[in-house]
Amino acid sequence: MTDTTSPASPLVTARQARLVHRLATLFYGLAASAAVVGQTWVAVDHLPWPAGMPPWLRVATVVPFTLTVELLAVVLAVMSDYRMRLGERAVAVRVMSAVVAVIATGVIVLGHGAHDPYLATAFGALSASAYLLALIHMGMRRRDALRAAGLLAAVPPSYGLGRWLRHPRLTARAAELARVHGLGLRESWVEAERELRAERRRPAIAAAVEQAIRAAHPDPRMARIAVSTLDLDRIAEVLEQRADYGGWAARLSAAVTAPPETDMSASESGHGADAEVVMSAAESGHDRADMSASKKRTRAGRRGGQKQPRPEPVTADDLRELMQQRPDMTQRQLAELVGLSDRQVRRILRGAGADMPALSGGHVRLNGHAMSG
Repeated sequence: MTDTTSPASPLVTARQARLVHRLATLFYGLAASAAVVGQTWVAVDHLPWPAGMPPWLRVATVVPFTLTVELLAVVLAVMSDYRMRLGERAVAVRVMSAVVAVIATGVIVLGHGAHDPYLATAFGALSASAYLLALIHMGMRRRDALRAAGLLAAVPPSYGLGRWLRHPRLTARAAELARVHGLGLRESWVEAERELRAERRRPAIAAAVEQAIRAAHPDPRMARIAVSTLDLDRIAEVLEQRADYGGWAARLSAAVTAPPETDMSASESGHGADAEVVMSAAESGHDRADMSASKKRTRAGRRGGQKQPRPEPVTADDLRELMQQRPDMTQRQLAELVGLSDRQVRRILRGAGADMPALSGGHVRLNGHAMSG
């Protein structure tokens, strides 16, 4: 048994492969030789030899026949291995090889068993071991050759007993993908999950396609013909390949995007108008509180039946005085201070346009823009 092939795997070196084949050949030679000795011993003890025939002559006479009986099974196994490499099953040759091996081992066991069970067990085990080792060795070399030629699937990874017990279907699909496509452990597992998800989803897509085809034909008979003719599963597969996942993701991204944060406070390096609004609003807080308390007292007096004097209207002079006191006040703060709206304040200021230059260079900010008066 010479080594003609070596496994194409990075885990096994050529030296290791040669060592395995040489050890197998050596052990087979020793076991077969012991089996021949056992066969010869049985023949010398049980055959009717002529009286006076020397023992060495008896041994020389039976050795060719014992070699034939012991080695015929292996020769037939080699023939079957040759035919199996060519793609045949070689059933007849394999069966004949097994029958010859059983006969050879049986002769040793029965021949020595009558007077020495130890010899029967030892020689019988060696005969059977030699034959089985020859079968295993030839099978190893045949699988290596077929795998190197691409005629045999790769060896799948070890998924562990836990995966086989928890996910038998998924593990079996992953092992099949690993054998056919040469995938690794994780790659085959992920691909198996994807295929099983697609198989579960595809019937729903096919049912929807069938409904769409039936709806596209006003004639029920034509719709039935179309549904029966078209491969709905193939259409579902094509639809899966043409699905615009990027477009749908872009369309639905607003649902998972946080809204922009609104900055309600003015930073130190921000716009000056926003800072002025905050400072002026803080300064005028007490004035607005006083005016709000005054309005509450007025409403309470009305509810109590007392007549309250009607407040005098706000004039341009009042606004002029407030603007001179607080030149950086905005129009909105000025309106809140006097209890009017922005439009009313603007109307009063525009109505006093002739007197505006008399404001001694004072200015008011309207909507964040400075206006001189």
